[in-house]
Amino acid sequence: MVSLQKERVESIKFMRVVAMLLVVLIHTTGIGIRELTPDNPFYFLYLFLNRFTRFEGAVFVFLSGFVLFYNYESRPYTVKTWTTFYKKRFMYILGPFLVWSIFYQLFSFYMGTRKYIGIGPMIENIATGQSYYQLYFILILVQLYFLLPVFIYFIQKFHWFKKYLLLIGFIIELGVQVLFKKYNITFALPLFTGYLASFFFGGWVAMYYPKLKKEWSRGLMAGATIFTVALGILYMLLYYQFHILDNPSIPYAPFKILAMIYYLSACFILFKWSIILEKYGSIRFNEWAERLRVYSFGYYLVHPFILELAKLVFVPQTLFQFHLFIFIRYIVVVIGCYVFIRVIHILLPRAWMIFGKLPSWK
Repeated sequence: MVSLQKERVESIKFMRVVAMLLVVLIHTTGIGIRELTPDNPFYFLYLFLNRFTRFEGAVFVFLSGFVLFYNYESRPYTVKTWTTFYKKRFMYILGPFLVWSIFYQLFSFYMGTRKYIGIGPMIENIATGQSYYQLYFILILVQLYFLLPVFIYFIQKFHWFKKYLLLIGFIIELGVQVLFKKYNITFALPLFTGYLASFFFGGWVAMYYPKLKKEWSRGLMAGATIFTVALGILYMLLYYQFHILDNPSIPYAPFKILAMIYYLSACFILFKWSIILEKYGSIRFNEWAERLRVYSFGYYLVHPFILELAKLVFVPQTLFQFHLFIFIRYIVVVIGCYVFIRVIHILLPRAWMIFGKLPSWK
């Protein structure tokens, strides 16, 4: 199969930046959900900020699927293609993952949130993505990267697999998740099946990108955005009933279907808005988005550390300070992460070992 030169898709940088900022927001506002009770007037504000925004993980996986299928769908299916792929991808993701897994366990020992009980448990935590609360997600991406040659093989051999890729991913993810929930099946290692629909959706959009990139009318764009927001609010309210109030009258399967539709809708709406922002945004606006985009993986790795430092500085003494400091911490973490990554990027020639693939800092 001949690999054709494809246009560079610049617009998706906005999706990555939004997802990155939402990850920080979710982890910063989580304390509002944990510490407040539902009868508090601010509880639903934090529920909105922390749960309505939960499509951020789906966006990251969507982007991975988009980039990988876009770049590898039509490449020659050879040993060289995939050995080069594995070498580059795993070097830039597993290296930083290992560095931060070790760092966060040592940091937890220092902070007193985890006790040292031997090397064995530390290795197990690394292998299962449990060194710190955000690292499990990277192992999900690793599994999807590992399986990509299989997915591309089916794409190249079977047209129906390419055509119905989104539907296939949706059915597999839904079926596996419902099965696991019904029979209480758990694994120490987080499984890729929980994000397969998002990954395949990203791949499907990539393969049909020339058609899907066409700009919608203002009315259609507004209607689709409102519909997605309404889905998100419904998802948030059902989550409140299902998980917070533990309402047994709400079956898991319909809730899961709604959540998946919302996540996928949010991904596609962000995809469409990103095209608009890239096209009509100023040069400076696009440049700043690109600066944040190249550090997005670094943000994901380092933001819990910066957040813990911010918590040590901004300690609330009153209820007003409790609310105020949450949003101050968010700003501090967003800015602090950029400064932290930027300084190390400039000072260390091999900063990619800490933050993943990086461009020249100049």
